[in-house]
Amino acid sequence: MKRQKRDRFERAHTKGYNAGISGKTSEACPFSSTDIKEHWLGGWREAKAIVGEGYFH
Repeated sequence: MKRQKRDRFERAHTKGYNAGISGKTSEACPFSSTDIKEHWLGGWREAKAIVGEGYFH
């Protein structure tokens, strides 16, 4: 049985979240498509908020 690929937007959000946790800037977004870039930045912002609360260093 084939495994279904995850949604592109979900994958972009996860990659943005991981970039935010690792301390990368928002300029590090690898996507040029506006829709996908917005999801990446959403994940990045979510991670930055968590880092700001002190959960990660």
